[in-house]
Amino acid sequence: MSQSNTLNTQPRLLATNHFTFAFVGLALMSGITIGMNKILVTLLALHLNAESWQIGLLIGAESLSMMLMSLPAGIYISRFSARWVYGISSLGAMALYPLIGYSSSWYLAALFLFIAGICIPFRVVAMNTSWLERLPEVGTSRGGWYRGTLMLGIGLVGPLLGNLASSHFGVHGSYWITSILFAVMAFYGFSILSHTRSMDDARSVSGGVKDMLRYLTDPMVRQVCIYDGLGGMVRGFFGTFIIIIAVRQFNWSAQQGITLMVVEGATFVAVLLLLGHFVAKLGEKTTYNLSHGSLITGLLFLGLSSSVIGLLIGAVLQAIGQALNHLVNISRLAHSGKNMGHVSGLFTMVGMAGGFAGATLGGFLSKGFVLQDIFLLWIPVWLAVCPGFRAFIKNIFKKTA
Repeated sequence: MSQSNTLNTQPRLLATNHFTFAFVGLALMSGITIGMNKILVTLLALHLNAESWQIGLLIGAESLSMMLMSLPAGIYISRFSARWVYGISSLGAMALYPLIGYSSSWYLAALFLFIAGICIPFRVVAMNTSWLERLPEVGTSRGGWYRGTLMLGIGLVGPLLGNLASSHFGVHGSYWITSILFAVMAFYGFSILSHTRSMDDARSVSGGVKDMLRYLTDPMVRQVCIYDGLGGMVRGFFGTFIIIIAVRQFNWSAQQGITLMVVEGATFVAVLLLLGHFVAKLGEKTTYNLSHGSLITGLLFLGLSSSVIGLLIGAVLQAIGQALNHLVNISRLAHSGKNMGHVSGLFTMVGMAGGFAGATLGGFLSKGFVLQDIFLLWIPVWLAVCPGFRAFIKNIFKKTA
């Protein structure tokens, strides 16, 4: 049985408000770096004339390595503390990501993305763990601040800066800019993230992973993981292919496609930052139903619209659904009383698994479907898990019986 190390003095070193604002600053910088990299890899794929299924594998390569390392990341963070793991993995990302810009083929880029992606889950799980540890103290109404500022960087500031940087410095030069950002975050993150670590060093990584997977037997954890995993699938497909759909199906410019990502990201951020109190008052069941209803309606617009307005409406509704879903999920985990390093690793893994599935399945499905139509294929999956829809179907069966 693990116990807290006496080095866990972070509450004395960083007061709640100090920690909160320092942490969201780190989250914003991290999001900017991720957002820039997402744009850069899409622009690189277009430059390499990669086909849709190749782009799916290209993006999926990074998601695969991130998914595979999420559970071990949780073990190492419990053992060595979030700040050490975050600092070292950030330095690794600093060294590896510039290699992607020098790829001469899609499969070489996929290989570099896979290798570089190994560093990312250690960073993500370290931040998730630190935030979950302090969230009861920070306050549930602020639960969306971390993801909100992260997505502000990923969906809004990062893509804009990535587009700006690539137009001035090219893809190669822009990757070096992200490398510098990783170096800055290594030292910044080390100074503010959690010191907590487990004293139980005897357990192997494989044994720790098995313990983490046992959390899936808990109905609450399992439900949260299902919702976040499915959300990751939609996010993975949208983030990977929305620019491709805009450019190749509607003959828009890449910048117009980026606009869709920016609007989606801005909506996601606004809900996370502004509606925390609203969600706390609504309760879990009502918020889940609103979330899933908005997400499904957004997918309908994204799959059926042929106009800019229709696609923008779809992007906005999908983002609202994703944000509400996340607010409930993160609040339930933070108050679960579980080992935060382990739960965070599991939560991160299912989200990344969803992202990997969304990107790769979308790529392969594009061989038999028009890319835009694949948005519609996610709808039955969400209906199957939506508590409101399931209750509605049960009522129908009761009445007919």
